[in-house]
Amino acid sequence: MREWTFENDNGKCPQMHKAHAYVECWEEMKATNTGYLLWGMVGTGKSYFAGCIANALMEKEISVCMTNFALILNDLAASYKGRNEYIARLCGFPLLILDDFGMERGTEYGLEQVYNVIDSRYRSQKPLIVTTNLTLEELQNPEDTAHARIYDRLTEMCTSVCITGENFRKAKAQAKMERLKTLLNGKEICL
Repeated sequence: MREWTFENDNGKCPQMHKAHAYVECWEEMKATNTGYLLWGMVGTGKSYFAGCIANALMEKEISVCMTNFALILNDLAASYKGRNEYIARLCGFPLLILDDFGMERGTEYGLEQVYNVIDSRYRSQKPLIVTTNLTLEELQNPEDTAHARIYDRLTEMCTSVCITGENFRKAKAQAKMERLKTLLNGKEICL
């Protein structure tokens, strides 16, 4: 994700100015425990948006951790005795970015660990950026109390930003297909 920078941005994300603003106002964001909840359709650049913030802050020598709950849950399962220390390390970063929130396992254990991480971050009073394909409607109207406890903390800590635009992955796939057609130039090849 090192190439996920403002300099490499293709200009197709209409909300990218909010990423710039976050970095420019970092000290205030940190002091007020303000994060972003980046939501929107698949492939619209939410992770790239968050990665740009992470890389810009790291250039200023501010420690940032960008991860996802699939990795967190795997790490927690592998270190039964070190769970509290692991979560404490996540809360030690000035900025924590959780990518693809809502894609983790829906087990009772998984939900409990998601709550533990979100609640610990909430209590640490440090900013959090979350990317998700969940809609704002889903976040505001959770299916049960367990989800409500998590979503309530997220929506308090994070300002909601809807990331709009075209699906970048579909556009890339189409461009690759066009290049392949040009390369093959009418030759019939089984792929």
